[in-house]
Amino acid sequence: MKKRLLTSLFVVLGLLLMAQSDGKITLEICFQKAIENYPNLAQIELNSEAYNLNIKNIKTNYYPSLNLNGQASYQTDVTKVPLPDIPGLDPVVLAKDWYKINLDVSQMIYDGGVTSGQKDLEETKHIIANQKVKIELYQLKEHVNHLYFNTIFLRKNIEILEVLKKNLEANIENAETAFENGMILSADVDALRVEYYRAEQQITEKEEDIAALIAAINELTGLNIQSSKALKVPDVTIDNFGFVNNRPEYILLGQQQTQVMAMQSLATVKRRPIFSAFGQAGYGRPGYDMLKNEFDDYYMIGLRLHWNIWDWGKVKREREVFNIQNAIINSQKETFNQNLRADLHQRTANITKYEKLIRTDEMIVSLQKNVQQTSDAQMQNGTITSTTYLIELNKLVNARLNLEAHKLQLVYAKYQYLTAIGNL
Repeated sequence: MKKRLLTSLFVVLGLLLMAQSDGKITLEICFQKAIENYPNLAQIELNSEAYNLNIKNIKTNYYPSLNLNGQASYQTDVTKVPLPDIPGLDPVVLAKDWYKINLDVSQMIYDGGVTSGQKDLEETKHIIANQKVKIELYQLKEHVNHLYFNTIFLRKNIEILEVLKKNLEANIENAETAFENGMILSADVDALRVEYYRAEQQITEKEEDIAALIAAINELTGLNIQSSKALKVPDVTIDNFGFVNNRPEYILLGQQQTQVMAMQSLATVKRRPIFSAFGQAGYGRPGYDMLKNEFDDYYMIGLRLHWNIWDWGKVKREREVFNIQNAIINSQKETFNQNLRADLHQRTANITKYEKLIRTDEMIVSLQKNVQQTSDAQMQNGTITSTTYLIELNKLVNARLNLEAHKLQLVYAKYQYLTAIGNL
């Protein structure tokens, strides 16, 4: 009867290890919830609001400008007209206190592409600001990924240790019977009990670790996960191991190059001529007729040209600086790709390593299971000590732990590969 119990326990263990998790919380759900729950996600919307306001401000370059100007002054001398004394004709003497208030209007006609360049530059700033948030979100997903896999790994360990406890319980019962019949020593029973409490202790330790991990996942995702069993073991396939770089940090470098090009274009168009229309209407003393010494209204309309035809090579040097900045970013991109290729070699090797280890683990588990079943029978018959039995039992437990660990490490290694190339 007890032998059948032990056999059934190992069947349960096999089914337990082969069965897929019935969890309903996937890694993708955790990713999505973590992003939705990320406080700094609001920065993307705030960036858009700031961008729209800045674009509206830039567009005002083509809106007419209205300025009201006033001035009151007193001067020590004024213009005099040297006329001979003519009877009956009083000479015009201008007042030394002058007053004027003007409404000045200016309308841009052509600014050489400055406004368009400013809008392009503002757009690149907006894209870069959002990309920096995306980098934070990617790092958040990496963090969640790490917590998620550690939780599942510990859960698998507990599942194996629970089966070990049941196995030890059954064998302790058999050992007690054997001791009562004088077949083994009490020390053999105690050795089994010590191993039982060690397994219980390991379970307690791992349960506390899982509780901390789940608390961290809940904090980041806003979920209310109560048990690690709710987490589903991810399934991932990599079809192509060719070099790809979709990392958000690398994309940011490309966007920074676009910004440098926009700044370079803006510096160039500043040398172009600028045409605008202007008008002025005012009231004061004197008006445009300087010899009319009384308050009068006046107005003027016209066109204005501004062209910086010589800047002592300033724009040329600015363009050279932008070319240098672009070259620096190119070197950063090349360095990034070089480091990534080196990293991918290691990650690919890890995937291959775990695939090979799993194949040998399965053979080891199968063989060790046969050895352990033989030890069961020998222990019940009293032909081996509990120490010898525990050695074989621990070998089987360790073999199963290694198999489960390597399976999870394989999945995790694949996710790490996807993380490295930016496809997480």
